Amino acid sequence: TALGRSDLCFEDEDRLYICEFKVIGKADSVKEKLEEAKAQIREKRYGLRLSDKEVITLAIVIINENKDETHEPVREVAAIEEVI
Repeated sequence: TALGRSDLCFEDEDRLYICEFKVIGKADSVKEKLEEAKAQIREKRYGLRLSDKEVITLAIVIINENKDETHEPVREVAAIEEVI
């Protein structure tokens, strides 16, 4: 859009998917970062596209927690939410 660009776009025959990713270091801030990603999608109007396809916007939070003496590294998708 004119207001910015999302992190990832992909499509199939009928849908265009627009994704905004937030990467965090600790699992305790998942909800906060998910809300931040959703707000960014809305603010920058990522869902506005000139397309005849259904547009689906997704907010995604990924944990990238480094290894320490108590656990192995964690790299996982912690949350995905469609933004309507």
